[in-house]
Formats: sequence, C-alpha cells, structure tokens
Amino acid sequence: MSSLRKLVDCDGTPRVTLDKGELGMDGVLDDGEIPNDQRMHVQRLDRGVYVVRAVTDGGIPELPGAIR
Repeated sequence: MSSLRKLVDCDGTPRVTLDKGELGMDGVLDDGEIPNDQRMHVQRLDRGVYVVRAVTDGGIPELPGAIR
C-alpha cells in the first residue's frame, strides 16, 4: 500500500505525511483519530532510507528481519 509522498517544508522543518488508513490498520489511531500523545521513532538506515515506527508502552518495535 505504499505510495510516493512529497517532502514539504513546514517552517524550516522537513516533513512527510503518513497514510491515515495504514496507521488505522496498524492500531496507531484512536477511534480513527490521531492521538495527541502518539510518539513516532524515525531511524535513518542508509542514504535516503528511513524507517518510521510507532512507539508504544512496550517501546519501539523491532525491525523485521528482512530490513536488518
């Protein structure tokens, strides 16, 4: 379900949006809404390669073996 997203400048901070439908499938949303306190972990793996993971009470999810 991945799609191309545009990198945008938000007052000097680069941002990329995430698909709300995919976040809902992963249980990140709260009754279809974005929780105010949801933290996300962004990790740079290589030049131009980033992984975004939703932080839970259990911490940061492990990367799938195929990505490591």
